Amino acid sequence: MDLGKKNVEIIAEELERIIISGGVKPGEKLDTIENMAKRFRVGRSTVREAISQLKARGLIETKQGGGTYVRTQALESVETRKIANRQELVQLLQVRKILEIGSIELAAEHRTETDLDELSDIVRHMEETIGNEEISQVYDVNFHLAIAKASQNPMLRQMMESISALMMRTIRESRSLWLFSEKDSALRLFQEHQQMLEAIKERDSRRAGEIMGIHLTKIGKSLIEDSSEFN
Repeated sequence: MDLGKKNVEIIAEELERIIISGGVKPGEKLDTIENMAKRFRVGRSTVREAISQLKARGLIETKQGGGTYVRTQALESVETRKIANRQELVQLLQVRKILEIGSIELAAEHRTETDLDELSDIVRHMEETIGNEEISQVYDVNFHLAIAKASQNPMLRQMMESISALMMRTIRESRSLWLFSEKDSALRLFQEHQQMLEAIKERDSRRAGEIMGIHLTKIGKSLIEDSSEFN
């Protein structure tokens, strides 16, 4: 595997999710390449290539005088909406539970060796980046999307990808809450994903579904208890 190319894809996906979720709004300027390279712990050339990918897809543009900005017309999509209230948060968590438990059960039954290689690679990177939340969150989302891919159901995969921006928010916030409240949470989060991988390897769909259910229940509990920002 071309690790450099993989890093470019990871950074591009993370920047896209930041844009889609409203972290940087249309017309606003992205952080500098140097700062992003430090934050993601990659080389500046990796960040430049990721930015080039987003430019090619029409999400960002470079303006005269310097700086890279989110294009004003780039986000005319249902994915740009944010979670507006507690009810919508509960609904998203319900959707994730329905999709992801079914997804991992199918993945355990139908995964290929290529799928296992991809999932194993993501889990390895998750372990290597424990303590670096910026990049760990990206691997977290990619792991769940890779499970959907391993299900061999294109429709399910498409559905998971369509809510990936909203998933990123729930993953980001739940990880933040866990890490704030418990010192060993980063390691435990990694171990839960490792257990999911092992169940998929062993083709144990029942166990895989149970682990995913427990994992998502924890996410739901932490987010609902801390959803004071909503009316």
